[in-house]
Amino acid sequence: MDLDRLRYYTRWHAFANDRRYRVPADPWTTIRIDPTNLRRHNQRLRLDRGVGRVEGGDWDVDGQEPFRETTVYRSIRRRYEEGDAWEETPLYRRAKERFEAGERVRGYESGDEYRRVRLAYLDDLIRSIEEEGYRPNAETEHGPASAKNDVEGAYVHRLEPVVAIGRGGKIQLCEGFHRAAIASVAGLDGIPVNVLCRHEEWQQTRDEIKRGASRTPTVNWPTGPEQHPDLVGATGPGCR
Repeated sequence: MDLDRLRYYTRWHAFANDRRYRVPADPWTTIRIDPTNLRRHNQRLRLDRGVGRVEGGDWDVDGQEPFRETTVYRSIRRRYEEGDAWEETPLYRRAKERFEAGERVRGYESGDEYRRVRLAYLDDLIRSIEEEGYRPNAETEHGPASAKNDVEGAYVHRLEPVVAIGRGGKIQLCEGFHRAAIASVAGLDGIPVNVLCRHEEWQQTRDEIKRGASRTPTVNWPTGPEQHPDLVGATGPGCR
C-alpha cells in the first residue's frame, strides 16, 4: 500500500466531512472497543481510500461476515486456548496449500520461512498480549511480522485494528485480524481501533446527539447510546 495515497485520501475526506457534518471525527483519533463484542467483519471497504471517511449505501449490510468463523480467529483460539501446534490450525493449512500452488503468502516464499518467522512472531504477540495486555502499535517494538514485499507492512505498524461502523452502530472489523483475534480470545476488555468508515446514517446520529435531539437516536449497541464507543467523545476532543 502507498502510504502517501492513504494520507492524501484521508486528508481529502476530513476536508469534506468538516463541511458536511456537525460532528466530524478526527480521522486519526482511535476509539476504544471491547474486542469480545466483535461479531462481524467487512471486506468490502478498501483501506487505501483513506480512513475516517463517511459513506452511504449497503456496504454495512451486504459486506459483513461472522468474525469468529474466520480462519484467523479459529486458528488463534486453537493455538491460545487448546495449545495446538500451528501445523494443526486452519491458518497453517491454508498457507501450506498456497505455497504448494506456487504462491507467496504475506510476502513469504516458502512454508519454512513462514513458519519460522511469521508464526514465531504470532506466538510472541500472543505471549505479549497475554502477559502485558494490549500495547498500541506506536508503543510496540515490532519484529518481522511480514516479509518485505507484504502489502500489509506499509501500514501494520502505523494503525491499530481497523473497523467500520454501520448505520445502526454495529462495529465491523476490516483489518488487523490477528491482533483483534488475540485480544478477543484473551478476553481483554478494551483495545484502541482506527475507524475506516462510518455509515452516513450513523454520522447523522452523531450529529443529532450534538444538537441535543429531543428523542434518543436508535443505536444498536448492547449498553445503550451513551456508552457506544463512537459516541463517548461525540462532543469532545475526538471531534472537530
